[in-house]
Amino acid sequence: MLDYSIKKLDNGLRVITAPLKNTKAVSLFILVGTGSRFENKENNGIAHFLEHMFFKGTDKRPNTVDIARELDSVGAGFNAFTGEEYTGFYIRAESSHFDMALDVLSDMLLHSKFDETEITKEKGVILEEINMIKDVPQAQIEYVMKDLLYGDTPLGRMITGVPGTVTKFDRNTFVEFKNKFYHPENIVVVAAGSNGEAWNEKIEKVFGALPKMGTVVEEKVTEAQTEPKIKIEEKKTDQAHFMLGFRAIKRTDSRRPILKVLNNLMGGTMSSRLFIEVREKRGLCYYVSSDMADYIDTGFWYVGAGVDIKRIEEAIEVILKEFERLKTEDITDEELTRAKENMKGHLYLGLEESMSVAHFLAEQEMFWNKIDDPDQVVAQTQKVTKEDVKNLANEFMKPENLNLAIIGPFENSPVGEEKFMSLLKKFK
Repeated sequence: MLDYSIKKLDNGLRVITAPLKNTKAVSLFILVGTGSRFENKENNGIAHFLEHMFFKGTDKRPNTVDIARELDSVGAGFNAFTGEEYTGFYIRAESSHFDMALDVLSDMLLHSKFDETEITKEKGVILEEINMIKDVPQAQIEYVMKDLLYGDTPLGRMITGVPGTVTKFDRNTFVEFKNKFYHPENIVVVAAGSNGEAWNEKIEKVFGALPKMGTVVEEKVTEAQTEPKIKIEEKKTDQAHFMLGFRAIKRTDSRRPILKVLNNLMGGTMSSRLFIEVREKRGLCYYVSSDMADYIDTGFWYVGAGVDIKRIEEAIEVILKEFERLKTEDITDEELTRAKENMKGHLYLGLEESMSVAHFLAEQEMFWNKIDDPDQVVAQTQKVTKEDVKNLANEFMKPENLNLAIIGPFENSPVGEEKFMSLLKKFK
C-alpha cells in the first residue's frame, strides 16, 4: 500500500506528500491543469511556449544557465512537459537538497521575468522543435490523426503551435495565459521520496499566499462522425506511417480499465496480437503498437505502424481483421491473464522510483479528484472479464468511428484516398 497524505490549502492548491523507504532521492513534481486544450486559434502554442519560458530566468536566477548550474551542481534531474490538458514541471534530487529544489521550482513558476529578448530567442528554438516534428513522420502522424478527429479545434491543433502563431507572441501573451490558468485551484504539488520532514509546511509557505482565481472551462468537443474518415499527409518518405483507430471513451469513463486491458493484449507488448500478426508473422513493419488517448470529454484508441510503402494496404487489412476477430471471437483465458499480469507488473515496478510515484499521485488527483492506491488500480484490472473486452470492442469498434491517418508518398486527393477507403468500408 502506498503511503501518502493530501492537504488542500485555503487557496485551493493541493499538496501531496509520499515518504518512501529505500531511496535517497526526492522528486518534486508540480502539475498544472492547463495545456493546448485551453488555447484559442490565435494563441495556439502558448501553453507549451510558456513552459519553456519558465526556465529563462527570474530576478534571483537571471537566466537559464543560472537555473541549470544550480541544479546541475547537486546532480539533480529536471525538466517539464506540456500536453493537451496538463503541464508538468519536476526536479529529482538527492533528498538533502529538497529545500533547494523547492526554492528553484517555485521561483521559476512564481517569479519568471518573461524577458522580451529571451522570448525572441526562444521563438527560434520553438520553430526548430516544430520543424523537427514535421521531419519525423513517427512524431507527426499523431497530429495528422488529431486533425482528422478534431479538426480546427484546440484538440486538433499542434501542442507546439505553428509558426504563424508562435512568432506573434509577446510578453503580454505569456502573462495573460499564466494569470488565467496558473492559479492555486488548478495546481497539484507532490513531493515523493526520502526524508519527508516538514515538506507540507515548506510547500505551504511558498504557495499558500497565491490568491484564488476560480476555474476556467475548456471548449467541449462536438463529435458528429457517421462514416469512416481518411486524411493523407503527402510526403516523400521511404516508409509509410499510419494510425488506424476509433473514437472511444473519455478519461472518467468507468470502462477505462477494460480499454486498458484491451489495449495491452492488442498492441501493448511484444507478445501482443498485433505485434505477432503484423511484424513477427508477416514482417510488414519495424514498429507496430496500440495506445489510447483520453481527455476530459472524449478519447480515441489507435494502432500506429511504420510499414513498407508497397505493403501498406496489406498491413491495414491485417489490422482490420484483428479488430474483427476481437469483436467476434472470445479472447483466451491465457491472453487475459497475461495482459493483467503485464499491467500489474508494469505499475508496481514503475512505482519503485520516486518520480513515478509523484506522477501517479498528481495525475489521479488532478483528473479524478481522488487517488486510488496501486492495489486498488490492480483490483479494478483484475475484475475485467473476457466478456467485458468483447462487449467494449463491439461498442466502439464501429465503421462510423473508424479513422485512418497516413504520412507517405500517396496522393492527397479523393483519388488517392479511394483505395484506402475501399479497405475501410469492408470493416463491419
